[in-house]
Amino acid sequence: MKSKMTISRILIAVTVVSLLVVAACAAPPPTPAPTPTPAPAPAPAPKPTPTPTGKPVTIDLTARGMAFDMTTITVPAGAAVTMNFSNKDVVPHDFALYTDSTAVTVIYKSDTVAGSSSKTYTFNAPTTPGTYYFRCDIHPLAMKGSFVVTAN
Repeated sequence: MKSKMTISRILIAVTVVSLLVVAACAAPPPTPAPTPTPAPAPAPAPKPTPTPTGKPVTIDLTARGMAFDMTTITVPAGAAVTMNFSNKDVVPHDFALYTDSTAVTVIYKSDTVAGSSSKTYTFNAPTTPGTYYFRCDIHPLAMKGSFVVTAN
């Protein structure tokens, strides 16, 4: 009889421990601290229309077959440049002007032009004569050229 009581006590103890384990596992996980919502980025300031500082120059530049139709563009120093950009490809392109081929210092960067469309941009050419670098930032290895600024 003593062994039946011992077995009963062991079974009761095992049952109680099992219930405690199940209860602990069934408890909801602790609620994590809320993640702070980042403040929305400020809207970019609109690009101002440049004030012409030099002779007005109009350039017609076409992107076709993953290439620009000109690899050299020449303008006078400080020219008020109007660029008529035509994208004849089905992929988007843009026009970016840099101080040199490292493409680190931006002089001018256009908006992206969707395939089979055109846009007109205005910007001032650098005032220091020299050879600068332009490219399509979307396809920089295939679409690039020299932007030559001459003395007035």
